[in-house]
Amino acid sequence: MQNPDPGAAHRPESAGGEAAAPGGPNLNRLARGGALNLVGAAVAGVQGLALVFLVAHLYSQRIAGTFFAATSLFIILQAVSWLGTDAGLLRWLPRHLALGDRAAARRTVPVALVPVLVTAVVAGLVLLATAPWTAGHVGAGDTGEAAGMVRVLALFLPLAAAQDALLAATRGYGSMRPTVLTDKILRQTLQVAGVVAAAVLADGAVWLALAWAAPYLPCLVIAALWYLKISRAGGAGVQAADPAPEKIGRRPLAGEFWRFTAPRAFAQICQTAFQRADIVLVAALSSPREAAIYTAATRFIVISQLVTQAVQNVMQPAVSRLLALADRAGAQRIFAVCASWNLALAWPVHLSIAVGAPVYLGAFGPGYGGSGEAVTVILAMAMLVATATGARDVMLLMAGRSGLSLVNQSTALGVNLVLNVLLIPPFGIVGAAVARASGLLVRTMLALVQVRRILGMSPASAGLFWAGGSALVSFAVLPLAVRFVAGSSPIAFACALVPGVILYFALLWAGRERLSLTAFASLLPGRRGRAAQGPAGPAAVPTIDTTPARSAHAGN
Repeated sequence: MQNPDPGAAHRPESAGGEAAAPGGPNLNRLARGGALNLVGAAVAGVQGLALVFLVAHLYSQRIAGTFFAATSLFIILQAVSWLGTDAGLLRWLPRHLALGDRAAARRTVPVALVPVLVTAVVAGLVLLATAPWTAGHVGAGDTGEAAGMVRVLALFLPLAAAQDALLAATRGYGSMRPTVLTDKILRQTLQVAGVVAAAVLADGAVWLALAWAAPYLPCLVIAALWYLKISRAGGAGVQAADPAPEKIGRRPLAGEFWRFTAPRAFAQICQTAFQRADIVLVAALSSPREAAIYTAATRFIVISQLVTQAVQNVMQPAVSRLLALADRAGAQRIFAVCASWNLALAWPVHLSIAVGAPVYLGAFGPGYGGSGEAVTVILAMAMLVATATGARDVMLLMAGRSGLSLVNQSTALGVNLVLNVLLIPPFGIVGAAVARASGLLVRTMLALVQVRRILGMSPASAGLFWAGGSALVSFAVLPLAVRFVAGSSPIAFACALVPGVILYFALLWAGRERLSLTAFASLLPGRRGRAAQGPAGPAAVPTIDTTPARSAHAGN
């Protein structure tokens, strides 16, 4: 992670070297980091579906719906407690490191962490005090079990918020492994195992909530130890070739951090509420049973979000560095390439789910189809638009436009909430799906226009159109043709997917230059060292550490 010449980050030829090979060192590091994150996203996606599948099969729809509503409320409060510090840390830590001020980077973390902890403790106490009232809205007639769930979740809220902040700090230092291994793999694996153990060894909703929340404790400990190791290693042995950067006082440091992060705090709340509030509203305005069906019907979105997050986690610090060095061409290149990678990964999921909605919902058991199929198709179509337009919000945030991000998120949440209240009573979960799709499209279009007009950047590229066309042919045209001939049975769907997957990989290989997939060649043995050397030589800015260190994290 150390830059052998910290002063090079300030010199024009250093920035120009990176710009001269925009598809070289930067994309190679993104490919390595993205590959690691995609492994974590794949595991987390499977575990997330397994969790919903197990709860749906091991518990009644009433308990399952109450559980999904209560955990959705937990995640919303977790976002409230987080105060937007993920974006703040991912913007400021790479900037401080790129400019050689590692002391400022280390001092930034407690500036973020202390308010997060205080807010999470207060939110947890409020949730404890209001548990009976909350349970009355999400638990239908069983307020006792629902209140027990809420109390258990309230106790673990500060642990979850602290874990998230520490993992964001490790990503700010350029290491993706802590987030992937701790949050995406370990925590979710423990949650799935805990749900099974709770169903076998105990019988009650409270034990289900405890099994889901308890993994936050060991994961917090691991995240804290990992952050300490990374931050100490990142600050050791730095010998500045240029004069040391002027030391920033704690108050100015905190001031600039929170001026950027405060709008993001509200935007983060709006974003999480947008993703989860409809489940709570369905439980309150309809029934916990409908909330269980709606959760199952919309769970596939999490897979797409994990894929998008996997790309964004490596994209954010890279874009922050490039914008700090005034390399707008390099930032545009990364934006466009990451948009094509994101579409190439997400569209197969959404198209397959839309075409095979009956098969998808049938996996959750009887009673999850019907209106659930309409929900799945509506949201799959909306997600096609959202995932085709790249990481628009990341570009706004890394350019310092957190206020615009807040406007977009709050507008989308307002549209979503108003339409939910209007449409759920007469149309049930289909109305909730229309509300969520409308808010998603509003947010997407607003951010796309802003990125284009303010930053002069666009996600469009030859790779984006090639990936989109390949996905449509492989996962829409071909499966629909098979479905028209052979029906919508699981066997027919599987028979359509196999040749579709083969065709898709063949098309991606044919368009590998357009998609910049050649950057992944740096993952091959013996290629990483050569790939890191662009026309300008080794990268002059701090690199993203995405591969196992030889000693620092051995055995983890």
